[in-house]
Amino acid sequence: MTKIKPDIRAITRLVPPSGNLVQGQSELPINPDLAKYAAEIIAASQNHYGGSEGDANLRKAVAEKIKKYNGVEVDVDAKPLEIMITNGGTGALVGLTQSFLRGKSALVFEPYYPYHQKILAEFGGKTETFSLNANLSFEKDDLLARCQELKNRAHFQLKAIIVCTPSNPCGKVMTQTELEAIAEVANELDLLVISDEVYEHYVYGENPHIPIATLPDMWNRTITVNSFSKSWNISGWRLGYAYGNGKLIQPINNVANIVNVCPATPLQAALSRVLMADDTYYDKLRDKFEGKRRFVSDELTSLGFKIYESGSAFYLWTRIPEEFDDALKFNEMLMEKAGVGATPGSAFSDTDDWDAYMRICIAREDEILEGAMAKIKAVLG
Repeated sequence: MTKIKPDIRAITRLVPPSGNLVQGQSELPINPDLAKYAAEIIAASQNHYGGSEGDANLRKAVAEKIKKYNGVEVDVDAKPLEIMITNGGTGALVGLTQSFLRGKSALVFEPYYPYHQKILAEFGGKTETFSLNANLSFEKDDLLARCQELKNRAHFQLKAIIVCTPSNPCGKVMTQTELEAIAEVANELDLLVISDEVYEHYVYGENPHIPIATLPDMWNRTITVNSFSKSWNISGWRLGYAYGNGKLIQPINNVANIVNVCPATPLQAALSRVLMADDTYYDKLRDKFEGKRRFVSDELTSLGFKIYESGSAFYLWTRIPEEFDDALKFNEMLMEKAGVGATPGSAFSDTDDWDAYMRICIAREDEILEGAMAKIKAVLG
């Protein structure tokens, strides 16, 4: 029997803005310079078609960013393409699915980001799950056995492993050892790795963000996907990027040329001017979110929630208080009595293992978080 899962966007529509801790987007203000440049460029009528691979200046800025923060040198002039601007991270995922995963399957780590599953299903692929244990970790031998099983079957043979680090929904930052295990399995079974690194700049703990493409023998089999939606508070602009070996990126661009034509030209031009202008931007972003996480974590812990110490700070992954065991019903109760909602763990899982957990998005103004915590406390405290 197929598990019925809560719809994140449907829940979002049922919760007032003052209590919306559901949808995974940043609702913080846009960078003033970015807004100013976008307005100027649009007013100057620079609103025409561009290349499907993206604005040249933005691609150069992204390559600089990747070199500085990820230790990866990407050739912006390479043919075939090694880097492209995409219509959000989703645009990259759609393109790579159509290029490499039609009639094939990709492995996701459960709890997983549901739109990885939805995108593959919509465009002719399929996802299969590999469940993390109660500590949100795994053993290499178990991963290898699961991948071998899927690789050797007759239909929807395994083609790729999707790595989301830091993770949506739980914020988990993959360790060096875990990434090396994934790399060894990918190399042994000749699998692609799709590395979703949208939340890289929210890592604050001892375990650093490590791009799996930097590990030995991984450049030629890794497609790295990222987005500006979260870190620049522009989810509606639909701008992201993908990079990797040209044999992997060029087919994605071929799809984009037909499906999307080009990313939004004036918005790319505006972003290219600010992306690398402030050396402290991402440090300040991380520190701001670490403070938000600390506040919400302390408030919820005092009410009996058990917070997973993920080492990243865009989402909180939490076990609801022990007297409750169904996060879906618990969330409905909070919505009704407090006007506050989050996302039940069952939205991110095919099993029942995470039904008592919730994802809480903390990418909100401090007054929203403070008000939401006060409302929850009034119901539970």
